[in-house]
Amino acid sequence: MKKATLIVVGIFAVLLAVVLATREDRVSVGMRKLELPKVDKDQVSALELGGARKVRLEKEGEGWRVMDPGQPAQKYAADGAQVTRALEALGQLRNLDFVTDRAETHAEYALDDAQGLTLQVTQGGAPAVALVLGKAAKNGGTYVRKAGTNEVFVARGGLDAAVRKDVKDWRERTMLSLQPEDITQLTLRSKDGEVLTLNAGGKPGAWSVAEGTALPPGFRFDAEQADQVARQLASLRAEDFLEGEAAADTATGLGGAHDAVEAKLKDGKSATVHLGPPGPAVAARVEGNPQVFQLPAYSAEALRKRLVDLRDLKLFRFDPTKVTKLKLQSGTTVVQAARHGDQWQVIEPRKLPEGFAVDSQQVEAILGWVNALRAARVLDGARTDAQLGVGSPTALIEVSLEGVAPQVLRLGKEAPVGTDGLKEVFARTTLDALAYAVPESVKARLGQGLQLFQKPPPPPGGPGAMQGLDQLPPEVRKQIEEQLRARQMQ
Repeated sequence: MKKATLIVVGIFAVLLAVVLATREDRVSVGMRKLELPKVDKDQVSALELGGARKVRLEKEGEGWRVMDPGQPAQKYAADGAQVTRALEALGQLRNLDFVTDRAETHAEYALDDAQGLTLQVTQGGAPAVALVLGKAAKNGGTYVRKAGTNEVFVARGGLDAAVRKDVKDWRERTMLSLQPEDITQLTLRSKDGEVLTLNAGGKPGAWSVAEGTALPPGFRFDAEQADQVARQLASLRAEDFLEGEAAADTATGLGGAHDAVEAKLKDGKSATVHLGPPGPAVAARVEGNPQVFQLPAYSAEALRKRLVDLRDLKLFRFDPTKVTKLKLQSGTTVVQAARHGDQWQVIEPRKLPEGFAVDSQQVEAILGWVNALRAARVLDGARTDAQLGVGSPTALIEVSLEGVAPQVLRLGKEAPVGTDGLKEVFARTTLDALAYAVPESVKARLGQGLQLFQKPPPPPGGPGAMQGLDQLPPEVRKQIEEQLRARQMQ
């Protein structure tokens, strides 16, 4: 190769390397670009929104505080995760689409002083970032311009959604900063004076009633429910905040007798949540915190527990791997399956219907249903088997286990319908000597007999057919089936 050719090739290689090293994702020659200072999340000390929203966020130590700039004395704990998402979204602004540089169009894009949302980010050792956010663009994104300039761009991503919030929306809604495993003791205080103390065990979820607590005869304590109280307390999150007159003790019910939950922690500290009266929304306060929170009813009721609420209503308690036989009875009809290795076989009735095949997975599913059965309630007072109708049960479940006595549930007479209108039947289990009321649906399911051990049939029309058609009126079902057949033939 000639010397001149080598020189040309060398120059070309150098130029190619320069191009590859300096090229951008898009060709930007002659294109307008939104130039912003780099945002370092760790150096940001404040964010302020103006115009359409008026919010100021300031970093204090490792956390953030939020306030209305017009009322700087009223500071609240801010949700740090939301601040982080906003800064990350700001850092992802790149390759924005240029729209126009005409100032007279700012009102059209909601970027003028009257409509625009201003965002200013202050960071140590670097210039502040100042933007104006407008309305949503027709094809996605948000119109945006740099404060003090006329050029309008379309910003893709989640910046607008991350920052367009009022003071209340930035506030921290997590009420306590703790983990369930940090709790060593729970004290549940009801407004009528009942005090219940629960102690955490050495293993997760191993809760127990404090020594010396008076228990009703035959009472079985449900450690799982106690653990749920601890987990609910640790994850407690407000749905709103109460201010002004709505936060006064007379309005929240927190000034008089009320329910409260106290948690003692491993580090020796404690946390107490006070609950207002039941309702669609419940006022709550954390001791030592002046804020008044508003909880959804289900969150408050998960904490508002008394001893009677922590009664174990399970009707069976066994290890499924230790089960050898499962017997189900409805009236005089009895079906029974026995385990053989990892498979199940029907041993009663001896003669099975033509085409019947037991499904071992289905038997395991029924076994799981049995093990999870819970009574609706405990009946007051002593009841004989004759009074309950369980001496000659209308339905029965018997679980045989390796090396121990079988566990049996006997269902009897129908219970009187209560004010809630739910149908129940009387029942007795071998776990204790108490009398229970059980949902009537348990008895109804046992009436399915052998079908409980058989794999459910596929929906009409095959595996790909639409389920639930049999529940529709005949004329509607016919039209849908014809449409499905027409599609299959296309």
